Amino acid sequence: MSLPRTAANELVYTHGYYEILSPGVIAAALESRGQRAPDLQDPLCYFELGMGFGVSLLAHAASFPHMRFFGNDFNPAHVAYARDLARDAGLSNVEVFEDGFEELPDRDLPMMDCIVMHGVYSWVSPALRQAIVRFIERRLKPGGVVYVSYNTLPGWAPLLPLRELFHLHASRVADPESGAAGQLQGALDFIGRLAACEGGYVQAHPAVAERLRHAQVEGPNYALHEYVGPDSHPLYFHQVAAEFEAAGLSFAAPALLAEQVDAACVPEELAALLESTPDPVLRETLRDYGLNRAFRRDLFVRGGQVLAPAEQVARMREREWLLAAPRDALPQCAALRLVGQWLGEAACTDLLDALGEGPVRLGDLAARPQLGGLPAQSIHEGLLLLSSSGVVMPALPAALRATARASVQGFNAAVLQRGGEDGTRHLVCGASGIATEWTPAALRQIRAAQSHGGDPDAIARAVAESLGRDGVLDAAELAESARRYLAQRAPLLRRLEVV
Repeated sequence: MSLPRTAANELVYTHGYYEILSPGVIAAALESRGQRAPDLQDPLCYFELGMGFGVSLLAHAASFPHMRFFGNDFNPAHVAYARDLARDAGLSNVEVFEDGFEELPDRDLPMMDCIVMHGVYSWVSPALRQAIVRFIERRLKPGGVVYVSYNTLPGWAPLLPLRELFHLHASRVADPESGAAGQLQGALDFIGRLAACEGGYVQAHPAVAERLRHAQVEGPNYALHEYVGPDSHPLYFHQVAAEFEAAGLSFAAPALLAEQVDAACVPEELAALLESTPDPVLRETLRDYGLNRAFRRDLFVRGGQVLAPAEQVARMREREWLLAAPRDALPQCAALRLVGQWLGEAACTDLLDALGEGPVRLGDLAARPQLGGLPAQSIHEGLLLLSSSGVVMPALPAALRATARASVQGFNAAVLQRGGEDGTRHLVCGASGIATEWTPAALRQIRAAQSHGGDPDAIARAVAESLGRDGVLDAAELAESARRYLAQRAPLLRRLEVV
């Protein structure tokens, strides 16, 4: 493709945050599958490969200040941003490096309990994948865990022609003077015109049209990473499993909590086939064929330990959960409807009411009169489904939340000070160690409320002044918005321990 040689550095990636990388979520996923997770109370070491701007890395460093966090990225703009945000947040437990993957195996680092990579493994060359595996082999402790996401086959196969068309457009008709962003936007617009035509490739593969819509929303930075980078190698699960097996790792669990609930994710006939397939690698590959999956999020462990059934149940019952949204403004999603059908509407309502007052232990939920007749496992599976739809969060133990209060507030203060204008719009929820996204308008309002307490008129004036348009915006409308904030959003932020 005739992109400028500097395209990889000219177009920085998005300021994404991925809760699936949280040590707390990883621990919940492992224990849910009966695997022993690294103890979150311990001073663990955690490395994020290809961290981008480092938003996830820094949010998790703030959530677990007793741990050490490391990250790398080859893009100097990403590394500089992460260092600046870490400084502004007052984080002293994080180090980031402007290193390529081939340089990492020889860097002097401690042994790691957790190594994660999101949007990396199938987007680099085979040689760099080997460098990643060497790093894992050298640096992951026995009992350590690796999170990896990757485009997978057969589901990604229909998208290969889309990538080819991006490259062909740039090599044949793109204006070399327009720069990487201009060339990529031109390719997006050109392919969008093809999608508007009836029939043909795009209509034969509905996933392609959806991917194009998503790429248009995300813009050229996303398209560069997903479709135009020099390497894109969708992988079968068995290929990834073999590469990690060479480093002493074995598959442990799906990282996305909802994907652990086969009753909701897997058709009955496919479930029977999977149940009759003893080989774990073949079974997971069959799962991808049966579901036509294009993307996987997996956890692998080195020398993993299986929990005794009684201990697994005890840990499940001790885990706390809480609502991630106001009780009267929950996102309407398929998971919420499904859980209502599973548990019964009355039981589901009682479950959500209890979580709205949380954090609350699963064991305490199972003891509630409205839920007492339901198996704890059924309630647990409902929570797993709801967690992946933004309805609930697994909570951290109270002792960890108390330890992290100052560092969480420091990170959130740094994000609020920037106002979301630099692209980082996530605030850490101290109750869960997970960050949630807010609009720039919401960030301005949260910051104003921290300075002006419960005075809606003062909050409104501060918001107007922050926009530099005092007197232009409707003061009454801003004050009414501030009153809604104080009545609805502020209690949620306190319960999530954001403020």
